[in-house]
Amino acid sequence: MEKNELEIRVTDILASFLKSIVLIVIVTGLFTALLGGFGYYRARNTKLSDTYQEAVDSVEEKVAAKEFAIQNLEQKNKTINEVSIPYYTRKIERDRALNETRRYYLENSIYYTIDPFNCGTARITFAVDAPIPENAVEEYANYKANEQRRIVNACAVMYPFSDEILENVKKILGSDADKRYIQELINVSNVEDQFVSLDVYYTDIELAKKTADYLYSEIVKILKDLDSSYQVSIVNSFTGYEVNRLMYEDRTRYEDSILSAERALTTDSDALNNLNKNIEDNMTSIGDAKEELTLLEKDLEIAKNNLSNANASHSAKKNVIKFAIIGFVLGLVLSCGYVYVRDVFSGKIRSRNNLLSRFHYPLLGVAPFGKKLFFDKTIKKLEGDPVYENKDVVAATTANTLAIAEASGSSCCMIGTVDSNDPALTALKESFKGKIDYSGNILSDAKTVKALEKYSSVVLVEKRNVSSGDSLAEEISKLKSLQKEILGIILI
Repeated sequence: MEKNELEIRVTDILASFLKSIVLIVIVTGLFTALLGGFGYYRARNTKLSDTYQEAVDSVEEKVAAKEFAIQNLEQKNKTINEVSIPYYTRKIERDRALNETRRYYLENSIYYTIDPFNCGTARITFAVDAPIPENAVEEYANYKANEQRRIVNACAVMYPFSDEILENVKKILGSDADKRYIQELINVSNVEDQFVSLDVYYTDIELAKKTADYLYSEIVKILKDLDSSYQVSIVNSFTGYEVNRLMYEDRTRYEDSILSAERALTTDSDALNNLNKNIEDNMTSIGDAKEELTLLEKDLEIAKNNLSNANASHSAKKNVIKFAIIGFVLGLVLSCGYVYVRDVFSGKIRSRNNLLSRFHYPLLGVAPFGKKLFFDKTIKKLEGDPVYENKDVVAATTANTLAIAEASGSSCCMIGTVDSNDPALTALKESFKGKIDYSGNILSDAKTVKALEKYSSVVLVEKRNVSSGDSLAEEISKLKSLQKEILGIILI
Protein backbone atom coordinates (compact mmCIF):
# COMPACT_ATOMS: atom_id res chain seq x y z
CA MET A 1 0.00 0.00 0.00
CA GLU A 2 1.43 3.35 -1.07
CA LYS A 3 2.35 6.06 1.40
CA ASN A 4 -0.03 8.95 1.59
CA GLU A 5 2.47 11.81 1.32
CA LEU A 6 5.62 12.56 -0.57
CA GLU A 7 8.70 12.59 1.60
CA ILE A 8 10.42 15.95 1.61
CA ARG A 9 14.20 15.90 1.74
CA VAL A 10 16.62 18.73 2.25
CA THR A 11 18.44 17.71 -0.89
CA ASP A 12 15.21 18.02 -2.88
CA ILE A 13 14.66 21.51 -1.48
CA LEU A 14 18.21 22.54 -2.38
CA ALA A 15 17.79 21.08 -5.85
CA SER A 16 14.55 23.03 -6.30
CA PHE A 17 16.35 26.25 -5.31
CA LEU A 18 19.16 25.53 -7.77
CA LYS A 19 16.71 24.76 -10.59
CA SER A 20 15.00 28.09 -9.92
CA ILE A 21 18.20 30.03 -9.41
CA VAL A 22 17.43 32.35 -12.32
CA LEU A 23 14.03 33.20 -10.87
CA ILE A 24 15.53 33.75 -7.43
CA VAL A 25 18.25 35.99 -8.82
CA ILE A 26 15.81 38.05 -10.88
CA VAL A 27 13.33 38.52 -8.04
CA THR A 28 16.10 39.28 -5.53
CA GLY A 29 17.75 41.74 -7.91
CA LEU A 30 14.39 43.39 -8.64
CA PHE A 31 13.60 43.89 -4.96
CA THR A 32 17.15 45.08 -4.29
CA ALA A 33 16.93 47.65 -7.09
CA LEU A 34 13.44 48.83 -6.12
CA LEU A 35 14.16 49.27 -2.41
CA GLY A 36 17.61 50.72 -3.15
CA GLY A 37 15.94 53.30 -5.38
CA PHE A 38 13.38 53.97 -2.67
CA GLY A 39 16.21 54.53 -0.18
CA TYR A 40 17.86 57.03 -2.53
CA TYR A 41 14.55 58.84 -3.10
CA ARG A 42 13.83 58.91 0.62
CA ALA A 43 17.27 60.33 1.45
CA ARG A 44 16.94 63.06 -1.17
CA ASN A 45 13.39 64.06 -0.34
CA THR A 46 13.36 63.75 3.44
CA LYS A 47 14.65 66.70 5.46
CA LEU A 48 16.69 65.88 8.54
CA SER A 49 14.91 67.01 11.69
CA ASP A 50 16.47 70.06 13.40
CA THR A 51 15.81 68.43 16.77
CA TYR A 52 19.09 66.51 16.70
CA GLN A 53 21.24 69.58 15.99
CA GLU A 54 19.27 71.66 18.50
CA ALA A 55 19.89 68.99 21.14
CA VAL A 56 23.64 69.06 20.40
CA ASP A 57 23.71 72.88 20.47
CA SER A 58 21.77 72.98 23.73
CA VAL A 59 24.08 70.52 25.49
CA GLU A 60 27.17 72.27 24.05
CA GLU A 61 25.94 75.57 25.50
CA LYS A 62 25.46 73.92 28.89
CA VAL A 63 28.94 72.36 28.68
CA ALA A 64 30.49 75.72 27.71
CA ALA A 65 28.64 77.48 30.55
CA LYS A 66 29.77 74.86 33.05
CA GLU A 67 33.38 75.05 31.82
CA PHE A 68 33.21 78.86 32.06
CA ALA A 69 31.87 78.59 35.61
CA ILE A 70 34.71 76.21 36.55
CA GLN A 71 37.27 78.57 34.99
CA ASN A 72 35.79 81.51 36.93
CA LEU A 73 35.97 79.59 40.21
CA GLU A 74 39.53 78.50 39.49
CA GLN A 75 40.45 82.09 38.54
CA LYS A 76 38.90 83.35 41.78
CA ASN A 77 40.94 80.87 43.78
CA LYS A 78 44.06 81.87 41.87
CA THR A 79 43.40 85.55 42.56
CA ILE A 80 42.76 84.85 46.23
CA ASN A 81 45.91 82.72 46.57
CA GLU A 82 48.20 84.99 44.57
CA VAL A 83 46.81 88.46 45.39
CA SER A 84 44.30 88.71 48.22
CA ILE A 85 45.87 86.31 50.75
CA PRO A 86 49.43 87.67 50.26
CA TYR A 87 48.09 91.23 50.55
CA TYR A 88 46.25 90.58 53.82
CA THR A 89 49.14 88.47 55.14
CA ARG A 90 51.66 91.26 54.49
CA LYS A 91 49.25 93.88 55.83
CA ILE A 92 48.65 91.90 59.03
CA GLU A 93 52.38 91.31 59.53
CA ARG A 94 53.15 94.97 58.85
CA ASP A 95 50.40 96.23 61.17
CA ARG A 96 51.46 93.82 63.91
CA ALA A 97 55.08 95.01 63.65
CA LEU A 98 53.92 98.63 63.67
CA ASN A 99 51.70 98.01 66.67
CA GLU A 100 54.54 96.34 68.52
CA THR A 101 56.69 99.39 67.81
CA ARG A 102 53.94 101.73 68.99
CA ARG A 103 53.38 99.78 72.18
CA TYR A 104 57.08 99.64 72.94
CA TYR A 105 57.40 103.34 72.31
CA LEU A 106 54.34 104.08 74.41
CA GLU A 107 55.59 101.93 77.27
CA ASN A 108 59.26 103.04 77.20
CA SER A 109 59.23 106.65 76.03
CA ILE A 110 59.88 109.26 78.75
CA TYR A 111 57.48 111.59 77.02
CA TYR A 112 54.62 109.11 77.25
CA THR A 113 55.43 107.91 80.72
CA ILE A 114 55.03 111.43 82.09
CA ASP A 115 51.58 112.27 83.38
CA PRO A 116 50.34 115.18 81.31
CA PHE A 117 48.02 116.26 84.15
CA ASN A 118 50.88 116.53 86.66
CA CYS A 119 53.84 117.55 84.56
CA GLY A 120 56.38 120.25 85.49
CA THR A 121 56.75 122.78 82.70
CA ALA A 122 59.49 125.35 82.22
CA ARG A 123 58.66 127.86 79.48
CA ILE A 124 60.84 130.73 78.26
CA THR A 125 59.41 133.04 75.65
CA PHE A 126 61.95 135.39 74.08
CA ALA A 127 62.27 137.85 71.23
CA VAL A 128 65.18 138.49 68.91
CA ASP A 129 65.87 142.01 67.71
CA ALA A 130 67.99 142.64 64.63
CA PRO A 131 69.32 146.11 63.80
CA ILE A 132 68.29 147.76 60.55
CA PRO A 133 71.23 148.51 58.23
CA GLU A 134 71.64 152.05 56.94
CA ASN A 135 71.39 150.95 53.29
CA ALA A 136 68.01 149.19 53.77
CA VAL A 137 65.58 150.33 51.07
CA GLU A 138 62.52 148.68 52.60
CA GLU A 139 60.30 150.52 55.04
CA TYR A 140 61.31 150.13 58.66
CA ALA A 141 58.14 148.34 59.79
CA ASN A 142 58.18 145.84 56.95
CA TYR A 143 61.88 145.17 57.26
CA LYS A 144 61.57 144.71 61.00
CA ALA A 145 58.64 142.28 60.63
CA ASN A 146 60.31 140.24 57.89
CA GLU A 147 63.60 140.01 59.71
CA GLN A 148 61.93 139.02 62.96
CA ARG A 149 59.91 136.33 61.19
CA ARG A 150 63.08 134.96 59.62
CA ILE A 151 64.91 134.80 62.92
CA VAL A 152 61.94 133.24 64.76
CA ASN A 153 61.65 130.56 62.07
CA ALA A 154 65.38 129.94 62.27
CA CYS A 155 65.11 129.38 66.01
CA ALA A 156 62.11 127.04 65.56
CA VAL A 157 64.01 124.85 63.13
CA MET A 158 66.94 124.48 65.53
CA TYR A 159 64.95 121.65 67.12
CA PRO A 160 65.89 118.82 67.38
CA PHE A 161 69.16 119.93 68.91
CA SER A 162 72.53 118.36 68.36
CA ASP A 163 73.63 115.18 70.09
CA GLU A 164 76.02 117.17 72.29
CA ILE A 165 73.25 119.44 73.56
CA LEU A 166 70.94 116.45 74.17
CA GLU A 167 73.74 114.68 76.02
CA ASN A 168 74.09 117.67 78.34
CA VAL A 169 70.30 117.73 78.85
CA LYS A 170 70.47 114.05 79.79
CA LYS A 171 73.12 114.91 82.43
CA ILE A 172 70.95 117.71 83.83
CA LEU A 173 67.86 115.48 84.04
CA GLY A 174 69.88 112.55 85.29
CA SER A 175 67.73 110.14 83.23
CA ASP A 176 68.87 106.77 81.97
CA ALA A 177 66.56 107.03 78.95
CA ASP A 178 67.76 107.18 75.41
CA LYS A 179 68.54 110.57 73.91
CA ARG A 180 65.83 110.09 71.27
CA TYR A 181 63.29 109.98 74.11
CA ILE A 182 64.79 113.05 75.88
CA GLN A 183 64.30 115.24 72.83
CA GLU A 184 60.59 114.51 73.07
CA LEU A 185 60.52 116.55 76.31
CA ILE A 186 61.63 119.67 74.48
CA ASN A 187 59.55 121.89 72.22
CA VAL A 188 60.66 125.01 70.31
CA SER A 189 57.89 126.82 68.45
CA ASN A 190 57.13 130.01 66.54
CA VAL A 191 54.68 132.35 68.30
CA GLU A 192 52.94 134.60 65.80
CA ASP A 193 56.18 135.22 63.85
CA GLN A 194 57.36 137.53 66.72
CA PHE A 195 58.50 135.36 69.58
CA VAL A 196 60.14 132.01 70.19
CA SER A 197 58.66 129.67 72.83
CA LEU A 198 61.00 127.18 74.50
CA ASP A 199 59.12 124.53 76.53
CA VAL A 200 60.63 121.77 78.69
CA TYR A 201 58.34 119.15 80.26
CA TYR A 202 59.44 117.11 83.23
CA THR A 203 58.08 115.93 86.56
CA ASP A 204 60.81 117.73 88.47
CA ILE A 205 60.17 121.47 88.11
CA GLU A 206 63.68 122.55 89.12
CA LEU A 207 65.31 120.18 86.65
CA ALA A 208 62.91 121.37 83.96
CA LYS A 209 63.91 125.03 84.72
CA LYS A 210 67.65 124.18 84.63
CA THR A 211 67.15 122.45 81.32
CA ALA A 212 65.19 125.42 79.91
CA ASP A 213 67.90 127.87 81.07
CA TYR A 214 70.62 125.72 79.54
CA LEU A 215 68.82 125.38 76.23
CA TYR A 216 68.06 129.11 76.18
CA SER A 217 71.75 129.87 76.63
CA GLU A 218 72.61 127.48 73.79
CA ILE A 219 70.08 129.13 71.49
CA VAL A 220 71.52 132.55 72.30
CA LYS A 221 75.02 131.28 71.49
CA ILE A 222 73.79 129.93 68.19
CA LEU A 223 72.11 133.25 67.36
CA LYS A 224 75.23 135.24 68.31
CA ASP A 225 77.28 132.94 66.09
CA LEU A 226 74.90 133.72 63.27
CA ASP A 227 75.01 137.48 63.83
CA SER A 228 76.59 139.21 66.80
CA SER A 229 74.30 142.18 66.35
CA TYR A 230 71.23 140.16 67.34
CA GLN A 231 69.67 141.23 70.63
CA VAL A 232 67.83 138.47 72.53
CA SER A 233 65.41 139.38 75.29
CA ILE A 234 63.17 137.20 77.46
CA VAL A 235 59.51 138.15 77.20
CA ASN A 236 58.12 135.66 79.67
CA SER A 237 59.46 132.88 81.86
CA PHE A 238 57.16 130.35 83.52
CA THR A 239 57.73 127.41 85.77
CA GLY A 240 55.01 125.27 87.31
CA TYR A 241 52.41 122.57 86.84
CA GLU A 242 49.82 122.69 84.09
CA VAL A 243 47.91 120.28 81.86
CA ASN A 244 50.09 119.56 78.86
CA ARG A 245 47.41 119.42 76.20
CA LEU A 246 49.84 118.55 73.43
CA MET A 247 51.21 115.56 75.37
CA TYR A 248 47.69 114.49 76.35
CA GLU A 249 46.35 114.70 72.82
CA ASP A 250 49.36 112.94 71.32
CA ARG A 251 49.11 110.13 73.82
CA THR A 252 45.36 109.79 73.25
CA ARG A 253 45.89 109.84 69.47
CA TYR A 254 48.64 107.26 69.78
CA GLU A 255 46.49 104.97 71.92
CA ASP A 256 43.56 105.42 69.55
CA SER A 257 45.78 104.50 66.62
CA ILE A 258 46.74 101.28 68.42
CA LEU A 259 43.10 100.47 69.06
CA SER A 260 42.23 101.22 65.45
CA ALA A 261 45.08 99.04 64.29
CA GLU A 262 43.86 96.23 66.55
CA ARG A 263 40.40 96.49 65.07
CA ALA A 264 41.93 96.55 61.60
CA LEU A 265 43.97 93.46 62.47
CA THR A 266 40.83 91.70 63.66
CA THR A 267 39.01 92.72 60.48
CA ASP A 268 41.93 91.64 58.30
CA SER A 269 42.21 88.31 60.14
CA ASP A 270 38.48 87.73 59.61
CA ALA A 271 38.90 88.67 55.97
CA LEU A 272 41.81 86.21 55.68
CA ASN A 273 39.72 83.45 57.27
CA ASN A 274 36.85 84.28 54.91
CA LEU A 275 39.22 84.08 51.96
CA ASN A 276 40.38 80.61 53.03
CA LYS A 277 36.75 79.61 53.50
CA ASN A 278 35.95 81.01 50.05
CA ILE A 279 38.73 78.84 48.60
CA GLU A 280 37.26 75.75 50.29
CA ASP A 281 33.74 76.65 49.11
CA ASN A 282 35.04 77.26 45.60
CA MET A 283 36.87 73.92 45.58
CA THR A 284 33.64 72.19 46.64
CA SER A 285 31.76 74.04 43.92
CA ILE A 286 34.44 73.13 41.39
CA GLY A 287 34.15 69.45 42.35
CA ASP A 288 30.36 69.54 41.98
CA ALA A 289 30.66 71.44 38.70
CA LYS A 290 33.14 68.91 37.33
CA GLU A 291 30.78 66.06 38.17
CA GLU A 292 27.96 67.92 36.42
CA LEU A 293 30.32 68.60 33.50
CA THR A 294 31.08 64.87 33.21
CA LEU A 295 27.37 64.11 33.00
CA LEU A 296 26.87 66.90 30.45
CA GLU A 297 29.76 65.56 28.35
CA LYS A 298 28.11 62.14 28.36
CA ASP A 299 24.82 63.77 27.30
CA LEU A 300 26.73 65.64 24.59
CA GLU A 301 28.29 62.42 23.34
CA ILE A 302 24.85 60.80 23.21
CA ALA A 303 23.40 63.82 21.38
CA LYS A 304 26.28 63.79 18.87
CA ASN A 305 25.83 60.05 18.33
CA ASN A 306 22.12 60.62 17.71
CA LEU A 307 22.98 63.38 15.25
CA SER A 308 25.60 61.19 13.58
CA ASN A 309 23.14 58.30 13.33
CA ALA A 310 20.49 60.65 11.94
CA ASN A 311 22.95 61.98 9.35
CA ALA A 312 24.00 58.44 8.54
CA SER A 313 20.40 57.37 8.07
CA HIS A 314 19.85 60.48 5.95
CA SER A 315 22.92 59.80 3.81
CA ALA A 316 21.97 58.85 0.22
CA LYS A 317 24.73 56.27 -0.05
CA LYS A 318 23.96 54.63 3.29
CA ASN A 319 20.22 54.78 2.64
CA VAL A 320 20.71 53.06 -0.72
CA ILE A 321 22.90 50.39 0.90
CA LYS A 322 20.51 49.88 3.81
CA PHE A 323 17.38 49.60 1.70
CA ALA A 324 19.21 47.57 -0.96
CA ILE A 325 20.18 45.06 1.73
CA ILE A 326 16.58 45.01 2.94
CA GLY A 327 15.39 44.51 -0.64
CA PHE A 328 17.96 41.78 -1.21
CA VAL A 329 16.89 39.88 1.91
CA LEU A 330 13.20 40.43 1.18
CA GLY A 331 13.54 39.37 -2.48
CA LEU A 332 15.60 36.34 -1.53
CA VAL A 333 13.13 35.26 1.14
CA LEU A 334 10.07 35.78 -1.08
CA SER A 335 11.56 34.04 -4.12
CA CYS A 336 12.88 31.13 -2.07
CA GLY A 337 9.55 30.92 -0.29
CA TYR A 338 7.71 30.84 -3.59
CA VAL A 339 10.01 28.10 -4.93
CA TYR A 340 9.66 26.16 -1.70
CA VAL A 341 5.86 26.29 -1.75
CA ARG A 342 5.67 25.62 -5.48
CA ASP A 343 8.04 22.66 -5.55
CA VAL A 344 7.52 21.07 -2.16
CA PHE A 345 3.87 21.60 -1.32
CA SER A 346 2.43 21.47 -4.85
CA GLY A 347 2.36 17.66 -4.81
CA LYS A 348 4.23 17.47 -8.13
CA ILE A 349 6.78 14.76 -8.72
CA ARG A 350 10.14 16.58 -8.82
CA SER A 351 12.69 13.80 -8.59
CA ARG A 352 13.34 10.11 -8.11
CA ASN A 353 13.31 10.77 -4.34
CA ASN A 354 9.61 11.67 -4.53
CA LEU A 355 8.79 8.40 -6.27
CA LEU A 356 10.94 6.15 -4.13
CA SER A 357 9.66 7.71 -0.90
CA ARG A 358 5.99 7.02 -1.73
CA PHE A 359 5.75 4.15 -4.22
CA HIS A 360 7.44 0.77 -3.95
CA TYR A 361 7.55 0.04 -7.67
CA PRO A 362 10.90 -0.21 -9.43
CA LEU A 363 12.23 3.00 -10.94
CA LEU A 364 13.30 1.88 -14.38
CA GLY A 365 14.99 5.09 -15.33
CA VAL A 366 15.14 8.83 -15.01
CA ALA A 367 15.49 10.63 -18.30
CA PRO A 368 17.79 13.66 -18.46
CA PHE A 369 16.39 17.17 -18.13
CA GLY A 370 14.82 18.47 -21.26
CA LYS A 371 16.98 21.60 -21.16
CA LYS A 372 20.37 22.47 -19.76
CA LEU A 373 20.18 23.94 -16.27
CA PHE A 374 22.63 25.88 -14.17
CA PHE A 375 24.36 23.59 -11.69
CA ASP A 376 23.15 20.62 -13.75
CA LYS A 377 25.47 18.03 -12.22
CA THR A 378 24.90 19.35 -8.71
CA ILE A 379 21.13 19.10 -9.15
CA LYS A 380 21.42 15.52 -10.40
CA LYS A 381 23.50 14.58 -7.37
CA LEU A 382 21.05 16.23 -4.96
CA GLU A 383 18.11 14.43 -6.58
CA GLY A 384 19.94 11.09 -6.68
CA ASP A 385 20.25 10.87 -10.49
CA PRO A 386 23.40 9.29 -11.95
CA VAL A 387 25.76 11.81 -13.41
CA TYR A 388 26.29 10.22 -16.79
CA GLU A 389 26.00 11.28 -20.37
CA ASN A 390 22.39 11.79 -21.47
CA LYS A 391 22.61 9.15 -24.20
CA ASP A 392 23.92 6.59 -21.71
CA VAL A 393 21.10 7.35 -19.28
CA VAL A 394 18.48 6.95 -22.06
CA ALA A 395 20.06 3.71 -23.25
CA ALA A 396 20.11 2.32 -19.71
CA THR A 397 16.46 3.26 -19.17
CA THR A 398 15.47 1.54 -22.43
CA ALA A 399 17.47 -1.56 -21.60
CA ASN A 400 15.98 -1.81 -18.07
CA THR A 401 12.45 -1.48 -19.37
CA LEU A 402 12.87 -4.03 -22.15
CA ALA A 403 14.57 -6.46 -19.80
CA ILE A 404 11.82 -6.31 -17.15
CA ALA A 405 9.12 -6.58 -19.82
CA GLU A 406 10.78 -9.66 -21.33
CA ALA A 407 11.27 -11.16 -17.85
CA SER A 408 7.57 -10.80 -17.10
CA GLY A 409 6.74 -12.84 -20.21
CA SER A 410 3.64 -10.79 -20.89
CA SER A 411 2.60 -8.12 -23.32
CA CYS A 412 3.50 -4.63 -22.11
CA CYS A 413 2.74 -1.01 -22.92
CA MET A 414 3.45 2.43 -21.44
CA ILE A 415 0.75 4.64 -19.96
CA GLY A 416 0.79 7.88 -18.00
CA THR A 417 -0.50 11.41 -17.64
CA VAL A 418 2.08 12.77 -20.10
CA ASP A 419 0.92 14.36 -23.33
CA SER A 420 1.67 12.02 -26.24
CA ASN A 421 3.28 14.88 -28.19
CA ASP A 422 5.66 15.76 -25.41
CA PRO A 423 9.23 15.90 -26.86
CA ALA A 424 10.67 13.94 -23.95
CA LEU A 425 8.09 11.18 -24.39
CA THR A 426 8.72 11.18 -28.15
CA ALA A 427 12.44 10.70 -27.58
CA LEU A 428 11.69 7.85 -25.17
CA LYS A 429 9.38 6.09 -27.66
CA GLU A 430 12.04 6.40 -30.36
CA SER A 431 14.58 4.74 -28.11
CA PHE A 432 12.22 1.68 -27.80
CA LYS A 433 11.96 1.46 -31.61
CA GLY A 434 8.34 0.28 -31.46
CA LYS A 435 8.99 -2.56 -29.02
CA ILE A 436 6.87 -0.88 -26.35
CA ASP A 437 4.11 1.56 -27.26
CA TYR A 438 2.63 4.44 -25.29
CA SER A 439 -1.11 3.96 -24.91
CA GLY A 440 -2.03 7.33 -23.32
CA ASN A 441 -3.60 8.71 -20.15
CA ILE A 442 -5.75 6.15 -18.35
CA LEU A 443 -7.35 8.80 -16.19
CA SER A 444 -8.73 10.94 -19.01
CA ASP A 445 -8.67 8.87 -22.20
CA ALA A 446 -11.24 6.06 -22.76
CA LYS A 447 -9.20 4.76 -25.69
CA THR A 448 -6.32 4.06 -23.37
CA VAL A 449 -8.57 1.92 -21.14
CA LYS A 450 -9.78 0.04 -24.22
CA ALA A 451 -6.23 -0.39 -25.49
CA LEU A 452 -5.14 -1.94 -22.20
CA GLU A 453 -7.35 -5.00 -22.84
CA LYS A 454 -4.64 -6.57 -25.00
CA TYR A 455 -1.83 -5.93 -22.48
CA SER A 456 -1.33 -7.74 -19.22
CA SER A 457 1.39 -5.45 -17.80
CA VAL A 458 2.21 -1.77 -17.98
CA VAL A 459 5.07 0.64 -17.39
CA LEU A 460 4.06 4.00 -15.91
CA VAL A 461 5.61 7.07 -17.50
CA GLU A 462 5.49 10.28 -15.49
CA LYS A 463 6.95 13.69 -16.17
CA ARG A 464 8.78 15.61 -13.50
CA ASN A 465 7.27 18.93 -12.40
CA VAL A 466 4.04 18.00 -14.31
CA SER A 467 2.71 14.72 -12.95
CA SER A 468 1.47 14.73 -9.38
CA GLY A 469 1.79 12.03 -6.76
CA ASP A 470 -1.97 11.88 -6.32
CA SER A 471 -2.63 11.28 -10.06
CA LEU A 472 0.02 8.55 -10.06
CA ALA A 473 -1.62 6.91 -7.05
CA GLU A 474 -4.96 7.08 -8.84
CA GLU A 475 -3.45 5.48 -11.94
CA ILE A 476 -2.04 2.66 -9.88
CA SER A 477 -5.40 2.15 -8.19
CA LYS A 478 -7.21 1.83 -11.55
CA LEU A 479 -4.59 -0.50 -12.96
CA LYS A 480 -5.01 -2.74 -9.95
CA SER A 481 -8.74 -2.75 -10.43
CA LEU A 482 -8.13 -3.78 -14.06
CA GLN A 483 -5.77 -6.48 -12.83
CA LYS A 484 -2.83 -5.11 -14.74
CA GLU A 485 0.68 -5.80 -13.52
CA ILE A 486 2.82 -2.70 -13.00
CA LEU A 487 6.38 -3.47 -14.02
CA GLY A 488 7.90 -0.13 -12.94
CA ILE A 489 7.98 3.62 -13.42
CA ILE A 490 9.94 5.81 -15.82
CA LEU A 491 10.46 9.49 -14.91
CA ILE A 492 11.07 11.76 -17.88
